[in-house]
Amino acid sequence: MEQRFMPKAHRLCLWMGPVMIATYLIGFVPLADFFPPPNPNWTSAHLTAWIVEHRLGVQLACVLMMLGAALIAPWAAALAIWTRKTESRFPVLYATQLIALGCGVCILMLVNIFWAAAAYRAGETSPEVTQALWDTGWFLFLFSIPPFIVWFVSLALGVLWNPPEHQLYPRWAAYMTLALCLSWITDLAIVFFKTGQWTYTGFAGLWLIFGSFSVWVHVMTYLGLKAVSRQEQMCRQEIAASTDHAPRVTVP
Repeated sequence: MEQRFMPKAHRLCLWMGPVMIATYLIGFVPLADFFPPPNPNWTSAHLTAWIVEHRLGVQLACVLMMLGAALIAPWAAALAIWTRKTESRFPVLYATQLIALGCGVCILMLVNIFWAAAAYRAGETSPEVTQALWDTGWFLFLFSIPPFIVWFVSLALGVLWNPPEHQLYPRWAAYMTLALCLSWITDLAIVFFKTGQWTYTGFAGLWLIFGSFSVWVHVMTYLGLKAVSRQEQMCRQEIAASTDHAPRVTVP
């Protein structure tokens, strides 16, 4: 096996994606009781009373989801690396993926910081302050979708424009990613609604993007693992070919 390629490290990073989704599902449902989340149409007093009642669960969920949010970095890096050769010496799409990914990790961290801050002094400080912190957390979670779309589009273009000899992802994965972006960008509409399906707790505002992203993570993880296996096989073939063509020294 070529020394520069470590398939174990790639597989470890790729499995971080499903682990990240699992941490958010555990945090959302059994811990924070976000199924459904508090309605954005609630009064600040009603919301504060709910947070006080669920304080420990929300705090535990934020700790778990904070740890899970960090896992998106190695997972996405393990995907991006296979589009590195698309642009040879000047990989602007690859660099865009990493920059947008860094923004995404920071945003996911801030989401849990604001939710945790809202729960930390709920009932002790002004209900309006608690509600403002809570809303900010949800807006960071959903309204800040543009950096993620930049990441997804640059990844998709990196797959589509990859030379055939370096094509380790199927082209349909890129088209799937671009199609999902069209549904994810609609989350910008949550700024206009406090009731209905377009709020940050409605189906169109929350569950559509959360569900499609979860499915996308699992699909891309599977394709990434296949890419690692294919690269591993190619490395073995290259080593075997170089061994066969190596000059043989005969001892007189």
